[in-house]
Amino acid sequence: MVELQQLRCLVAVLDTGSFTKAAATLHVTQGAVSHAVNGLERELGVGLVRRGRGGASATDAGARVAEHARAVLARLRAAEDEVLAMRGLRAGRLRVGSFTSASTRLLPGLLAAYRRQHPDVEVTLREGNDLQTRDLLADGEVDVAFVVLPADGHDVIALAEDELVLVVPESHRLARHRVVPLAELVPEPLIVSSGGCATLVQSTFREHGLEPWESGAVQEGSTALAMVDGGLGVTLMPELAVPPLPGTLVTRPVRPTGHRRLGLAARSQEAHSPALQAFLALAKQQAPELARRTA
Repeated sequence: MVELQQLRCLVAVLDTGSFTKAAATLHVTQGAVSHAVNGLERELGVGLVRRGRGGASATDAGARVAEHARAVLARLRAAEDEVLAMRGLRAGRLRVGSFTSASTRLLPGLLAAYRRQHPDVEVTLREGNDLQTRDLLADGEVDVAFVVLPADGHDVIALAEDELVLVVPESHRLARHRVVPLAELVPEPLIVSSGGCATLVQSTFREHGLEPWESGAVQEGSTALAMVDGGLGVTLMPELAVPPLPGTLVTRPVRPTGHRRLGLAARSQEAHSPALQAFLALAKQQAPELARRTA
């Protein structure tokens, strides 16, 4: 007989691409995950997961089983939420998706206030870039997600507005400017973080008829900053995404620049659990203060 834990383990392995990461996500041992997936494959008489150096991926059968498993687990969560709704917020669960700048600048205060009001609700956090958090929300892996707006098809709460700033070595010629004209960046080797703001950076240049010299794309903003610090180029980042910088790097405003709006999104076609309703209500209440603090 197929067990729910086997389905959870299969979905986690395919979502993370790794038995080790799946174990960490489920808070069990890697051996337990392997045992569950192997048992499910024996029960169904078919291979579900390809195991290789590149990680774990679904076979054709595995993809179909995982699709049904997600539906079963979603129905189970819905049933649990209905029971919790009858009990009120003495218990509950809230799964939040977020990306780095939201996790460091918007989430902490909001989450602290939520936990003070609802200490018995279990809150879990899943992090990725903006596209990944949208996928988590679409797949039902999180209840609510911080996203870059717009987020069509979702219930949305706008929280903050952000703009691109330039990060350069303090010895760079552009560091002498109080405000850097966007056109001044065209001849500079530009390092872009594909895991975050690449689309915003490219559209900002395009809107003003400029073509930047992109010397390379990296996945993480921290990598872009390290390359800038090494003298390999300059980078544009959303201001809220800029971490504390070493003394060798400085930020400068750019004009004209690109803007993005950050907010929370929840799937609008589904009934919201009491835990999610309370979180969204708190976010609406705190939105003006969050906007003021990040302005």
